[in-house]
Amino acid sequence: MQDAVNGPNASLDGFEIPNLEKYRIQTNLFNFTLPENNILNLTSQTTQSVADGNWLFLKPLLHGKHELIVKGNLSSITNTTANHILGNQYNGPIGWNQTTTYILLVK
Repeated sequence: MQDAVNGPNASLDGFEIPNLEKYRIQTNLFNFTLPENNILNLTSQTTQSVADGNWLFLKPLLHGKHELIVKGNLSSITNTTANHILGNQYNGPIGWNQTTTYILLVK
């Protein structure tokens, strides 16, 4: 699914974070346990998975309140199962496909 992400962008306190497409990282295969009533709506199970996405690496922030805004889209996915589960979403297993704002409080 990550291959279908386009236009990832983010800003911190109103300043754009450039070149997010350069920060795509994929982990090695790892064991993954889904409990009952999980956010993926899948049967509880232990399986293998990878984490694959565009990740932000921020320098330590000054004390205070900060606003991190992220947005991205998925281009058309040809896999009908992925479409059924995920639709046209970005930013998480359930996703939003809209602007997502995180308020960060640094003490």
